[in-house]
Amino acid sequence: MKAIFIDVDGTLSSPCYKVNGKFQIGMSDTQWAAYCKEQGVDTYRWCRPVMPVKEYALKAKAAGAKLYVLTTSGTQIETAAKRKFIDLYYQGIFDEIYAVGHDDDKVKFILQKADELGIAPSDCELIEDTYRILLQTITEGIKSTHITTILTGIEGQE
Repeated sequence: MKAIFIDVDGTLSSPCYKVNGKFQIGMSDTQWAAYCKEQGVDTYRWCRPVMPVKEYALKAKAAGAKLYVLTTSGTQIETAAKRKFIDLYYQGIFDEIYAVGHDDDKVKFILQKADELGIAPSDCELIEDTYRILLQTITEGIKSTHITTILTGIEGQE
């Protein structure tokens, strides 16, 4: 692969947020917006990196792939919090961090970036935890890798 795009929530980050003294994996969109506003750049303080994904990314980088974070983010605060998380746990791995407004914008973004880089969609990969988004990549000829494929260790078997 020449360009690999990796999602944050549920892929690079194991979701864990402290709400009213209890840990939980997420919340409604309205609650999430309030939580991000309240927590600011520390929104991801309780989240942890997903080490098999980090190892996969490091191998790909060593093989010459360009690595990009491609995340959905509703606000600049959320994007800044994700950037802080990436800088803490994945420092120096990614060429750039990109945020789109909706999950459905990811495939379009990858196609535009491939064009900008002068590479085919088939030279791009999306690593993601949302199955529906990965189905969209398949129809566009982009390699699609669900996080569970990496976690189960079958990503290199062809």
